[in-house]
Amino acid sequence: MQRSQQQFKINLVKSKLTKREKRQLGEMIIAIILTIPLLLSMIPVFPFTYLTNPWLQLVLATIVIVYPGRGYYKNMYNEIFRWHQLGMNTLIGLGTLLAYGYSIYLIITPQHYHLFFETAATIITILLIGNFVSNRIQKKVSQGIEQIVTLKADEANLVDKNKNIKVINTNDVQVNDHLLVRKGEKIPVDGVIIEGIGYLNEAMLTGETKLIEKQLGDEIIGGTVNAGEAFYMEAKKVGSETVLANILKKVQEIQSQKPKLQRIADRIAKWFTPFILLVAIIAFVVQYFHFYPNDLSHAINIAIAVIVIACPCALGIATPLAVAIGTNKAVKEGVLFNNAEVFEKITKLDAIAFDKTGTITTGELTIKRILGPVDNYPYIYNLEKLSSHPIAKSIIRYFSTPLPEIKFSNVSETAGLGISGQYDNQEYLLTSYKKALTTYYIDPSLKAEVERLATDSPILIVLVVNNTISNVLFLADTIREDAKQTIANFKKHGIGVYMISGDNLATTARIAKEVGITNYYANVSPIDKANIIKEIQSNNKTVGYVGDGINDIVALEQSDFGISMGQGSEVAIQASDITIIKPDIFNIYKALVATKLTRKIIWWNFFWAFGYNLVTIPLAIVGFIPPIVGAIVMGVSDITVLTNSLIFYLRKVNFNK
Repeated sequence: MQRSQQQFKINLVKSKLTKREKRQLGEMIIAIILTIPLLLSMIPVFPFTYLTNPWLQLVLATIVIVYPGRGYYKNMYNEIFRWHQLGMNTLIGLGTLLAYGYSIYLIITPQHYHLFFETAATIITILLIGNFVSNRIQKKVSQGIEQIVTLKADEANLVDKNKNIKVINTNDVQVNDHLLVRKGEKIPVDGVIIEGIGYLNEAMLTGETKLIEKQLGDEIIGGTVNAGEAFYMEAKKVGSETVLANILKKVQEIQSQKPKLQRIADRIAKWFTPFILLVAIIAFVVQYFHFYPNDLSHAINIAIAVIVIACPCALGIATPLAVAIGTNKAVKEGVLFNNAEVFEKITKLDAIAFDKTGTITTGELTIKRILGPVDNYPYIYNLEKLSSHPIAKSIIRYFSTPLPEIKFSNVSETAGLGISGQYDNQEYLLTSYKKALTTYYIDPSLKAEVERLATDSPILIVLVVNNTISNVLFLADTIREDAKQTIANFKKHGIGVYMISGDNLATTARIAKEVGITNYYANVSPIDKANIIKEIQSNNKTVGYVGDGINDIVALEQSDFGISMGQGSEVAIQASDITIIKPDIFNIYKALVATKLTRKIIWWNFFWAFGYNLVTIPLAIVGFIPPIVGAIVMGVSDITVLTNSLIFYLRKVNFNK
């Protein structure tokens, strides 16, 4: 195959044929049309006998070589004289030119030997078919990455010095431009908030399911969605510098990187062509001087067969195509591979450690219980309906049954303090338990009950009525839906599971018990997380670590296999081998399955790429496989690798095994 075919980079293209593909298709069709008469000439019956005319065969073969096959000879020239490294194009070029040139010699002499024009044309035609099919499969694989591009905002609201707004293309945004982001709009580029408060839904890009509150000076990521009121931002990273662009760049890099298996194959291929040429020469000499003395045609026939059948075209596509398809499947499942080593490293995992918050849990708060009079529920519900704080949405969701409508007056919400209002000459306030204790009265029995129950609930919200704490709401992080199943699946594969958290022991123990983790650590600092990973590694275990924040960077670096859960920053991506870009912990298990399956396909492709050579080259040397059959066998090997990869692409993976 041509050199360019080995560069499996992502090109986001439409499903219709490009100009280049149309040209390739046209050349392939021309080669097929001209090669068919050459093949039919081998049938010794009327009317195919007319096709045995040597000058007709010369014309047909010449057109195939000069026009559709020209790229192979150009690359052969480059391999020999520019790159100084003999490769598959050298074998293709020498094999076809040897068959073509010797056939011309037989016409000129003339001698009564079989011409090899059909062999030269068939080799080129089969390679063109393989190229076209491979490129189409590669293109189809690449199109699956387009879903990432849909995250990008097409337009941005540019704000000038007079606060006038102009809608521009996102590509035209410049660093330091001021932009308005309205409710429901995507953040156009990476930047910081300069006015207002943002409540961002980062789930589509970073895996964070909860709304993230962003205040003055906070960084925001392009592609995330503003779920709150409008705010103003200043662009800091545009174009190729944004987080979204870096994700696309990572996808491209993984396509072009070479796993260990491919690097081994490259080292073999470096010496493969010279070795095959030497074998072909030896086969020629042995046949000409020993087995069939002075039979030049037979000896050349054997040499051509050896060269043709050994063409390692399948080797050139075996790994890159499997990696491209595996990467595509992973991205569709919300998994981003950050380097090609994932295919080697993840299969060696003996243990995996999870951070708790944002990884096993969603970071999305839900009400676990409410202490105090039920009669106050309508006040809590209606007052929170007026709040823009993310916690308010969690509280509203708790009240599934309709509650009486209450219209508060003098409503006031202060960031960090809470929301207050008046109704029927009474003052109502929703604020944090900790802040309320310093200012308002609480009944001792209620306080004792809160202290007894609050050991595993990190957030407490209170309703204060006329300076008295009347109700206490217990909110806790939500365990991800598939966490228990994910943990069970890892255990089923013999992988030890650990949880390492900076949270208190009671909360950590409760969540560990719910998801089925027996090995857990609480009250752990970022440095201690790395030390715990190191301790597990000391027991001869290959350890993976799953984290979601900056505080997990040290642990990610210490681990043998790092997985970043929804961090979305470039530093987290660089510190990990895999980034989970969708909010589903089960994707971590999917990553294990997908990479193991990709590795299996790579090995299977290698079996065909090398296996058929081991069997057929000796048969070609002893004359059992003529050149025309060698060309077909070589083509079958290519098609087998392509078909195997296509089946892998079309196969729906069962991740529940």
